[in-house]
Amino acid sequence: MKEFLKKFKDLGIVGIGNITASLISGIFWFYFASLLGAEQYGEVSYYISIAVIASTLSFLGLGNAIIVYTAKGEKIQPPIFLVGIISSIITLIAVFLIFSQIGMSLYIVGYVIFSLATSEILGKKQYKNYSSYLVTQKFLMVGFSLFFYYYIGLEGVILGIALSFFPYIKRIYSSMKNDKIDFSLVRPRIGFIINSYALDLSRTFSGYTDKLIVAPLFGFAILGNYQLGIQVLAVLTILPGIVYQYILPRDSSGDSNKKLKKLTITISIILAGLGFILAPIVLPILFPKFIESIEVIQIVSISVIPSTINLMYISKFLGNELSKIVLIGSGIFLSVQIVSIFLLGELFGVNGVAAALVLGSSAEAIFLISVNKFVYKLDE
Repeated sequence: MKEFLKKFKDLGIVGIGNITASLISGIFWFYFASLLGAEQYGEVSYYISIAVIASTLSFLGLGNAIIVYTAKGEKIQPPIFLVGIISSIITLIAVFLIFSQIGMSLYIVGYVIFSLATSEILGKKQYKNYSSYLVTQKFLMVGFSLFFYYYIGLEGVILGIALSFFPYIKRIYSSMKNDKIDFSLVRPRIGFIINSYALDLSRTFSGYTDKLIVAPLFGFAILGNYQLGIQVLAVLTILPGIVYQYILPRDSSGDSNKKLKKLTITISIILAGLGFILAPIVLPILFPKFIESIEVIQIVSISVIPSTINLMYISKFLGNELSKIVLIGSGIFLSVQIVSIFLLGELFGVNGVAAALVLGSSAEAIFLISVNKFVYKLDE
């Protein structure tokens, strides 16, 4: 009973932190949506998508490696931190030379700093610190972004987000200062890191390629309506995301919780139904400029279910260092989504793009379930 209460407390801490951070972020983006309108909201989403993709390219898949091997008690953080920082600086220079935007460039280094810090915290199962980091970063994001938006315009939004990441460099510095930088700890894990990198890239492209395609094909206004639907989806998937962050370190250390995973999937079905039912009721009241997003929200709400299933199986496979399976599943998601965007987008417009997301996440779920059942049989 004592162990059960401790686990429930840890999950509660992660949950409160994630919910609070996600609510702050959600309100922030919903506020900007109502302030900017569909076209400018789509434009901001487009440039942030580029910044996120560039950040993932520079991150080199280091996050999962830190979580998994820190949870196993290995001092792998200092060499990984050094590699991550150097890579982000190189990418910063390249992005600035191409786009000449300081906000997008700083976003890359800031993203890597924050991701490295939070990955170490999760690996050490310091859930209270993790929640504190999340919430503080969101408050800084709101403050900086609003300040710079009113002074320099749309680019100020991205600059504000970038600056909100930088205070967490203190943890990176402390870890590198206190522990030896030993690259011999990294070499045996290169295969896992490479697979994790490919996984991060594929999942990032899965999450942001649609925006890069929608903008040139349909324009920023359509992208703005689609992005509002994606923002609602982010709110609906808060709980599954919380559970994933909680169970990954535990799956890595052999402490899985099958009942929690099943409960999370059940709740995701309820959340999908709520998104589908409430969209036509709530949206016209809160966002009268985004009426075209009603059907988008209803469609993408369905993807909450396969997306949650995917997270549960991704945690299981990563915890057993089977990152290749997760990578293949992510590749299936991306392939199905991209093909569907072009096919369904031409036929049904932005609703077709939304349907492509559902098809991609469903295809990934079918693959992961099948591999687990017929190949690895990792059910507890």
